[in-house]
Amino acid sequence: MSGVTSAREVARRLGISHTAMQKAERAGRIAREPNGAWDIDKVRAGLATKSAPAPRKPCRPRAKQPPWARAAHHLGELASDIRGSARGIHAELERARQALERAARQMAALYPEILRLERACDAAIAAQEGGGE
Repeated sequence: MSGVTSAREVARRLGISHTAMQKAERAGRIAREPNGAWDIDKVRAGLATKSAPAPRKPCRPRAKQPPWARAAHHLGELASDIRGSARGIHAELERARQALERAARQMAALYPEILRLERACDAAIAAQEGGGE
């Protein structure tokens, strides 16, 4: 019975990774001694008895299908109202884009007036401060 306190040292001596030690401990296959050390012989026995995975059932072979057939299958699962609402969303976005273009044209038309008003405001402020002649 040899007690080692480091899990990394036990893993190195047993030829497994430290991560494998952690997973085995979390799964309950191995445990530390009450004093916190590892008994290498008990760890080796715990890993050997319960580490083999259960045999898996063989997968059913899938029929080979071209990519477009798989995609068509998924498209068939879509509800028809999704396609209809997508058209509605497109029309709504187009109306919003046109409204933004109209607003941009209006702002461009008003820009010279905004500049004129700013110059007039600056001149009025300068006159009040006594800097205007």
